[in-house]
Amino acid sequence: MLLWMSRAQPFPEIGGRWGWVMLSIAGILAISVTSPREMNPNVPAITAGLIGGLGIVVGAIHDRRKQDVILAPFAGMWFVAATVTALTDGWSVYSQNEQWVGFVLATVVIFLEIFLFWKGLVIGVQGISWSQAALRQLDRGLLEGERGAISMFEKSWSVDESWLDAMSHSALVRIHRFQGNSKAEKKHADLLERLGGEDSVEKAWLEKVDSCLKRLNTPFTEEE
Repeated sequence: MLLWMSRAQPFPEIGGRWGWVMLSIAGILAISVTSPREMNPNVPAITAGLIGGLGIVVGAIHDRRKQDVILAPFAGMWFVAATVTALTDGWSVYSQNEQWVGFVLATVVIFLEIFLFWKGLVIGVQGISWSQAALRQLDRGLLEGERGAISMFEKSWSVDESWLDAMSHSALVRIHRFQGNSKAEKKHADLLERLGGEDSVEKAWLEKVDSCLKRLNTPFTEEE
């Protein structure tokens, strides 16, 4: 699921790499469980807990940077499974107080996982994430296609933050002008004017977009 859903993220390589890491570890554990030599039964839970906990931390960092929102909840599934396994192992020999403590801890961990899924999958990717990814694609010279700068800038909008819309429209005006698409340029220019025109956009942003397009317009020499 992480590998599949990461393709819809502005920065798909983050979830994709972790997806392959988790899949590889799961494969190694599956081989170890079926091997003739018996493995310590606590190894899978400990491994899942460590990888899941690390994935939550890394995912939270990327979520804070507005680059990825699905790594933390999917890594959290491993952490929840490991935690519940550790708490329920030997449940029958626990005292009543120990069972209540284990139940409360498991409930807290599960509710935290629900929060991660709510934040990542319900709220979803924010417009500024698409804007960051679009600028990266523009810097690479990738304009067209599903993963191109134009497509990503068109997804970069916010109901509450009109300045983000203005940044996207200003970039699209310049890209379509660069491509000679006057109809699309006029469309985004009109939308930009409704948001206050180019005066409402940070100059550093406009200069960055212009520098990327200027670099695309510069032909390479044979020596280069």
